[in-house]
Amino acid sequence: MKILITLTLTTLLFVDQVTILSGQTCPNISGQITYLNNAATPLYDVQVQLRTTTGEVLQTTTTDYLGRYSFCQTTEGTYQLKVSSTRPVGGINSTDALIALWAFMGLGPLTGLTWRAADVNLSNYLNTTDALLILQRYAGAISTFPAGNWVFETGNVTLTGDISVLLNLKGTCYGDLDGTFVPAGCTPLPSQAIAGPDQTVIGTTTNLAGNTPLNGTGTWTIVSGMGGTILQINDPTSSFTGTSGTSYILTWSVSTTCATSVDTVEITLTNPPMGSSCPGIPSFSYGGQSYNTVLIGTQCWMKENLNIGTMINGSSNQTNNPLIEKYCYDNNPARCNVYGGLYQWNEMMQYSTTAGTQGICPNGWHIPIDEEWQNLVDYLGSELAGGKMKEIGTIHWFHQNTGATNISGFTALGSGHRDESGNFNNLNGAAPFWSSSEFSSNSAIDLNLVYSSAQILETVQPKIYGFSVRCIKN
Repeated sequence: MKILITLTLTTLLFVDQVTILSGQTCPNISGQITYLNNAATPLYDVQVQLRTTTGEVLQTTTTDYLGRYSFCQTTEGTYQLKVSSTRPVGGINSTDALIALWAFMGLGPLTGLTWRAADVNLSNYLNTTDALLILQRYAGAISTFPAGNWVFETGNVTLTGDISVLLNLKGTCYGDLDGTFVPAGCTPLPSQAIAGPDQTVIGTTTNLAGNTPLNGTGTWTIVSGMGGTILQINDPTSSFTGTSGTSYILTWSVSTTCATSVDTVEITLTNPPMGSSCPGIPSFSYGGQSYNTVLIGTQCWMKENLNIGTMINGSSNQTNNPLIEKYCYDNNPARCNVYGGLYQWNEMMQYSTTAGTQGICPNGWHIPIDEEWQNLVDYLGSELAGGKMKEIGTIHWFHQNTGATNISGFTALGSGHRDESGNFNNLNGAAPFWSSSEFSSNSAIDLNLVYSSAQILETVQPKIYGFSVRCIKN
């Protein structure tokens, strides 16, 4: 593959070094345009056209605050770069007129772009008229030159194959032969963007740590990672929420009309260790009781059985009235303080039949549906899920308490139940939990843990039974 770069000028032309960069696609023609002075000042907001060799304009762009331009040209061939500007000019003084006169007299030869800048009447040679025009411009007698205000290098670029070209060009003002002009740049430039340190966060939410720009507007953008949400894209410390177990790349961009400064940050959201509190809500109060939380997989559960309502005797059914009613095992309120209340299905549901309803749970929580219980079981591993959910030891379970490890942090106690006759059974032997999923008009699905097995059993029981309730976060 070959890249041929030729320069087409009507006079002698000075061109910066051309660097060929291999292995690039688009943009494949790019470079920087600077002023012909000692500082090589970048020329902002000058127009660059990509043309065919016959003069047809294919693409037009303007340089950024660093004088950079770029084009994406995918067709092989020869192209011409044409640069122009309407920016303010300067640098014209009596010394420039003297330099032009010396050049005419052969005392100080000019070459390249400086020679072209001296030909202010565009006659293709230097004479006393050029010197006089420069002096008149300096004195304010004329406002422009016959040749105009700006002169730039131009060049032809021949593309062959998949190779990119970096071509830097110079520009200057007509009449500024000593290069004293320093063109104004774009103001204000944006403050440097600082996206903050990379973060590894347990959970799904964090606050970003971008800087507040003095100049420009900051904007957050998610570059990679699925399921992320930035609450306020222009807030440097916005809340960011994503999916646990996912890494995200975000950029904080500070932009003015001149330019954009960009910085990148990586946010990695990790799953908390099994049995950890739910992020942001380790505990809460409800109905005068304090409850802890536990995160198991992506589900946030109450860590204790619900204990809400007024105790009634086990011989009576709970009824649809303004009160939440509960049973305490053996009609002993102290049992509710340890094991939580026992509830008939309809009372728990607050007489709704909608699966997943809030029921007697606090705001923001609901009665788990059967699928949510099954997701918990599947996450823990079906064969040993019950053991991973049971409290260790025999304080609240019968001797053996088979397979109990409680590595999930669920901490199920052997709460027993109230049967259809109003009797209490199986304290420390079993822990049945209601789901909000009906099986029929008189029965519903429950999940049952027992002291003699590490498994968890799904059964269907009459709604009149009194079981324990655990709420799950919405």
